Amino acid sequence: MKVRPKLILIAAALLLIASARPAAADPIGPDCGTCQGSTYELLYDPVPVGSNATSTIWEITLRIDTTGYTGSGVRIDDVAFKISPNLNGVTLLDAPGGAGNWTALSGGINAGGCQGNGANGFGCATSNSTSVATLPFAGIYEWEFNAFLPIGTSLKIDPLDASVKARYVTANGDKVGDLVSEGSTLQVVPEPGTALLLLFGIAGIARVGAARR
Repeated sequence: MKVRPKLILIAAALLLIASARPAAADPIGPDCGTCQGSTYELLYDPVPVGSNATSTIWEITLRIDTTGYTGSGVRIDDVAFKISPNLNGVTLLDAPGGAGNWTALSGGINAGGCQGNGANGFGCATSNSTSVATLPFAGIYEWEFNAFLPIGTSLKIDPLDASVKARYVTANGDKVGDLVSEGSTLQVVPEPGTALLLLFGIAGIARVGAARR
């Protein structure tokens, strides 16, 4: 049987896509114990963005897709992550409505919001505005952090070894529904250059096929 050149090109392009893509994020939800219809992803840049005398700095991204949210909250006012047993500090790079509408703290979340006690390796962000991360919202909210891990401390990259937390609140700022607290798998965020390399590769395959024709 004669294989058409066009089919060969398509197969080669698909193989290129498969080999170029990084590991896909592994979201939790929407039906996990405290997820309330939303899905949650925790990602990191595999290359540290910097260091200082005591810390290695990693960029961490928390994404919450609230499209299927089933609770009665009107916004998300606190989120937290844990990607290491210890954390020297955390800063916020971006968040819904801009980083200026949030405050980054070390520590996790309880029913009253971010604890700010620096314990247990959690980093947290609490909102300073009632008009950000509002619900209902058919889309994805995203928080980007710099996490300062003590020198020599490892990331929690085993399946479900990391953690995510979130607090949904009423218009008065009171917690409503479950406090989201779930194990999560820390995954590599896709690098911006990957898509460009993929496009160049496919274009090259197409040019070769055209030249042969």
